Amino acid sequence: MKTNWKNLQKIILMTGLLLFIKPTSQILGQQNLQFPNESKNPSLYLGFGLAVNDYGLGLGLEIPLSGKISINGNLGLGGWGFKAGASLNFYTSQISNKSEFSLGYSYASGLKDFEYELWVDPNETKRMINLDLNAVGTINLIYTYNLKIGNSCKAGFSAGYAIPVTTSLYEVNTSGAILSSYSKQILDIMAPGGLIIGIRFMFGIN
Repeated sequence: MKTNWKNLQKIILMTGLLLFIKPTSQILGQQNLQFPNESKNPSLYLGFGLAVNDYGLGLGLEIPLSGKISINGNLGLGGWGFKAGASLNFYTSQISNKSEFSLGYSYASGLKDFEYELWVDPNETKRMINLDLNAVGTINLIYTYNLKIGNSCKAGFSAGYAIPVTTSLYEVNTSGAILSSYSKQILDIMAPGGLIIGIRFMFGIN
């Protein structure tokens, strides 16, 4: 009887251990499986894009600071000369995709001896006018929706508004030329500032 009782105790003990080990191993296994699936942000992004009232046609660099915050730098060329800018970006999900809100600053170098056909007063006569386009800075508020492509690339579609911080946009060099109100409106539209629309493609580098 003693031998049978000892054997029964061993069976109960082994059964209890199996019942404990099985769910524990499943939990640990699930945790281990989660690590390979976790997406890590690249160390930086390099890319190119086209943006109206931001960096024009140019190149961009993005450096993640955390899972949802990054900084941007870009260089480009637009209708108001060479452009450079930077921004601080906040993501609602992760840096690789979905919504992004940015606060940035953009600088356009301007152009010297820029010639453009405009209307002048008093008779709305159309003639070639020589201008100096002054350097202009803007504060940019931008929303971007990012689509993740592959493991480390993304495409972004942006919209926002650029607020000019420069008051003197240009100087008229043509002697005696008085620009009409219509010509001034055209130059105001050409100058940096206003609605931002853009598209970009970024390559992630680990």
